[in-house]
Amino acid sequence: LHTNRQAKLVRPLALGLLDGEEHKKEKQDAQEQLVRAVEEYRYRVGTGFLSTPFLLPVLTEAGKAKTAYKMLENTEKPGWLAEVKEAATTVWENWEGNLSQNHYSPGAVCQWLFDTVCGIRQDGECHFVIAPVPGGSLTYAEAEYRSIYGQVTSRWEKKEDGIHYQITVPENTTAEIRIGEKTVNVESGNYEFAESF
Repeated sequence: LHTNRQAKLVRPLALGLLDGEEHKKEKQDAQEQLVRAVEEYRYRVGTGFLSTPFLLPVLTEAGKAKTAYKMLENTEKPGWLAEVKEAATTVWENWEGNLSQNHYSPGAVCQWLFDTVCGIRQDGECHFVIAPVPGGSLTYAEAEYRSIYGQVTSRWEKKEDGIHYQITVPENTTAEIRIGEKTVNVESGNYEFAESF
């Protein structure tokens, strides 16, 4: 774990190899080292196919959502918005765009957009956890998931007085909604929340 290579740090964290009380210090050290490695590489992606899907979720789990957003929004190669700057409308297999124009591994960032930025996660039969994590330069985010139970939506928007959330939970389901430090358990319906800056 004494390395500045993002992939070597992110895999044991993502795969639970450092979970448990006996590894608490190692896990914290690895999380801190991963953040340093990301900062040293100027918030560019330094992982390959097997590790890229883990990168932003591991940073967020470590309490470093700001770092994850900086990586997401970085416009330098290798990075997702570098592709957008080059007119990409899909996520490429490699950062140069000379192979597949639509590839899972770098494209796995889309999962983080759904389950973290907008916070939609299915959590068992007829139950969802909705825990959006606003951040970065985004002023709003919105996602919808057409589950077998119906459509789940999560939207947040930064306004002058704080962040406003709108969440829809489909019929015959329940959800645990987490907004900042607040958690509420709800049944189906439309919900609105506000959080001050």
